[in-house]
Formats: sequence, C-alpha cells, structure tokens
Amino acid sequence: MAAPSVVFVCGRNAVRSPMAEAFWKHRFGADCLARSCGVEPAPWPDGFMISVMNETGIDLSNFECRDLADTADDPVELVVCLAADADPSASAFAEARDAEYQLWAIPDPAEAEGSREARLDAYRTARDAIKARISAYNPD
Repeated sequence: MAAPSVVFVCGRNAVRSPMAEAFWKHRFGADCLARSCGVEPAPWPDGFMISVMNETGIDLSNFECRDLADTADDPVELVVCLAADADPSASAFAEARDAEYQLWAIPDPAEAEGSREARLDAYRTARDAIKARISAYNPD
C-alpha cells in the first residue's frame, strides 16, 4: 500500500506532529515521505513526548523541530493539521501546494496540569489518538 507524501503540522513541532510523523513512518515504512513542522517551532522536542513515545519503542530523542519553511521544497500530497490554532497556516500551506488537507484536532497535552503522572497520561491520550488516526488511515 503506497502512502501519500505527508506533512504533519502543529503549533510548535514538539509534541503532536513529531508523534504523527513517527507513527506514519512506522506504519508505512521509513522510506515513505513524511515530515512534520510547526507554525512557531520550539527550540527542542518536549521531554514528555519523548518519554511516551519511548513506551511504544520509538525513540525521538534526536528529533529536531522544524517550521513550515523547512518543508517548503518537500513533495506533499497530504497536509494534516493536528492543532486547531495552526489550522489557518496549515490550510494555506496545503492550498499553496495543491495538497489534500485534513484537520485532526488533537488537544495539546502540554497544556495539561497536575502531577507528573497526570501530565504523562495526557500525553499518552494524545499519542494514542494520533496512532489510532494513522492506523485507521486508508491511502486508497
């Protein structure tokens, strides 16, 4: 099954979009064209994101956050926005690239409050929601 080339977009490219990129590559193969970026990228990936992805056997400790401009020359058939607040930029990016656009609004686990375990649970919830969307994605 051939997956479309995809760019995942969120606000900071520190939590949701790196997860999505990793799960897409895990499902469709490391050679598939998948990238992620943020509207205003963070200087580094979120530590809780790295922890919950390690629980799945995926190591994102060396992930480098990118912005939309970093993906401007990449082939893209599908743009998936994971953050409602990034929707205007992501949809404009998709339109400019003549790519299909989908909004998968996943709540930002970085906004979770409470104990360390409660916050990790929010990250796991986001991780599992993203994984489920990618598992259910039909490229045909």
